[in-house]
Amino acid sequence: MIKQLLAPIWRFFDVIFFTISMIFINIFAFSFGNRWGFLSIAITSFLVALASELLAYQMKGGNE
Repeated sequence: MIKQLLAPIWRFFDVIFFTISMIFINIFAFSFGNRWGFLSIAITSFLVALASELLAYQMKGGNE
C-alpha cells in the first residue's frame, strides 16, 4: 500500500531532478563556449524527446 502511494511521488521527483540535471548540464556546457552550449541543448532536446516517446509508448501498452 505504501509503495502504491509513493510511486506517483517518486515519478514526480524523477522528472524534477531530470529537468534540473539537464539545466545544469547545459549551463556547464555553455561555460566552454557557445558552440558546446548549443550542442548540449541539441542533445538535451533529443533526450527529452526520446524520453517522452518512450513514456508515451509505455503508457499506450507498447502494442505497435
